[in-house]
Amino acid sequence: MRYCPPVPVVALALVAASALIAPTAAWTARGCVDLDSSTFDLVTRKFRYSLVKFDTAFPYGDKHEAFTGLALETVGTTDELLFALVGIKDYGEQDNADLGRRFAIPKEYPVIKLFHGDGTPPIDFAPADGEVTGDSLRKFLKRHTALYIGLPGCTERLDRLAQSFVDTVEPAEWRDLIEQVERAERAEPDAASRAPYPMYLSLMRKIVKEADGGRRTTVEVVADEMKRVEKLLAGKLSDAKRAELKLRLNVMLSFGGASSGTRKPERAEL
Repeated sequence: MRYCPPVPVVALALVAASALIAPTAAWTARGCVDLDSSTFDLVTRKFRYSLVKFDTAFPYGDKHEAFTGLALETVGTTDELLFALVGIKDYGEQDNADLGRRFAIPKEYPVIKLFHGDGTPPIDFAPADGEVTGDSLRKFLKRHTALYIGLPGCTERLDRLAQSFVDTVEPAEWRDLIEQVERAERAEPDAASRAPYPMYLSLMRKIVKEADGGRRTTVEVVADEMKRVEKLLAGKLSDAKRAELKLRLNVMLSFGGASSGTRKPERAEL
């Protein structure tokens, strides 16, 4: 099935219609829509991406708040991402138990999956630490969608430049991009707005240095640096240093860290 880009008016109309089609459903959170077996495909196929949380019929707690909180933060930023809730009952009329069976949802709720409007298989949200937080959900979306999902310590402008950096293997282009970031940093009006730049620049320079002679790829450099920082985070650190390293990890995601996936650039001579 070919995916068609969503038309905001149509998509919003379908979301509203889902509430009428399924009168037993309740709008459990702002920024999210409740779906059931009669509305699931109808609505999710109209969005490029749908992040769906399968949970108990009446969800609550930190994980639910993390999901709905991110939905509320994101709802006004893109027309291509839907946050949806599916409440499953294992008693009475067993509402949405059919969806649970269809997607092999275990009863260790919540289960979160990313669906694509083109009908490709969903991607499971499965963080290594098992935590459902706004930050871990943002990172998941950043890794598995083509949408801009900003993380703390990152800016859209710098993330675009970071993507351009990893999309090329030409040393001259690398140097040109580093100069662009340096010029942009100097043009920022205050220290707060300049704060993200050193982290991007240091990673860019590290990539250039370690790719010398074609010994390593961008993907390899970023992956190893991410492992190094994660190892540091596992040790004893001051709160300030821990916060700094977490921001550095976020920046690495902009360079494809931990999600380099299908693409490995050719090695380039400097």
